[in-house]
Amino acid sequence: MSPVVRPAAREETACNLCGRRDEVVVGTRDRDGHPLRTVLCRACGLVWTNPRPTAADMNAYYETTYRADYKGQSAPPLRKIVRGFVGAADRRAMLRPFGARTMLDVGCGAGELVYLMRRAGVDASGLEPGRDFAGFARDVLRIPIQVAAVDAASVAPASQDLVTMFHALEHVPDPRVVLTTVRGWLKRGGRLVIEVPNIAARVQAPSHQYHYAHLYHFTGSTLAALGEAAGVRLVDTRYTDDRGNVICVFQRGDDEQRPPAGLEAEAERTLAALTSHTVLRHYLSPVPLTRTLGRLRRRLAENRLLRRFNSVDDVLRWADSLGTANPEHRT
Repeated sequence: MSPVVRPAAREETACNLCGRRDEVVVGTRDRDGHPLRTVLCRACGLVWTNPRPTAADMNAYYETTYRADYKGQSAPPLRKIVRGFVGAADRRAMLRPFGARTMLDVGCGAGELVYLMRRAGVDASGLEPGRDFAGFARDVLRIPIQVAAVDAASVAPASQDLVTMFHALEHVPDPRVVLTTVRGWLKRGGRLVIEVPNIAARVQAPSHQYHYAHLYHFTGSTLAALGEAAGVRLVDTRYTDDRGNVICVFQRGDDEQRPPAGLEAEAERTLAALTSHTVLRHYLSPVPLTRTLGRLRRRLAENRLLRRFNSVDDVLRWADSLGTANPEHRT
């Protein structure tokens, strides 16, 4: 495979949350060691890549190149499909209490969550900008998928009980505009569930903190404030067990857009967390060993499942049998 050519950084941007240009540099390289300037807003604590490629360049990158750049494969291999269904089963369990009848998964990847939600009786569909993964979801999983980013998608106003964005918002060039658009797709009282990496967590080594394709980085407070600024009301904030990811649940209400306020202390806390997270402190902590053991356990569980499957059809028959039990323990 020929080397992937990433779009060049061509434009500088103000803070997407508060609009200020009062920033401090917190990173100069990405996780691969390539130059990448990452800044933090001193007024609100939002972290983003600055400068960065244009929105048009990033849209083209996600459509044709991102998967091959990130994982080395443009189409999902069998292991990724199994891993996707394991994660989707957990997410389906989390979403079940909302009782949604209609749902849209934004940045749905290969479509495993949409597939399981449809099996649970939900009129679910997906939005995925990557052509190859969207093609797999449409042609193999046979689920309704639009190959588009949010700004080019065709979704009827007030048509969705639930919109989900799992590890998608950090990739978009204008998160505030995206959330404002998504708000319009929700019915009154509809829920928006967003999960992103938590930039204040200490689960990543300092040299792996920043990713070329992650244009924005959030804490629970900045994600909550961004949703409020886009006109949805915060219902709940939760974290994964290791606090590596933050999940915010929003609800469509009066559509009032509330400007961010009182986030100066959040900016100071986030800056302190980033500057104090040194290589020495990271590798002297229990985190690297704990994460390595966790990855090993997951890998062994995947291997046990993969020994049972010879094809995608085998995986789908297994996925159809998934109930509320942890799929890693289903036999």
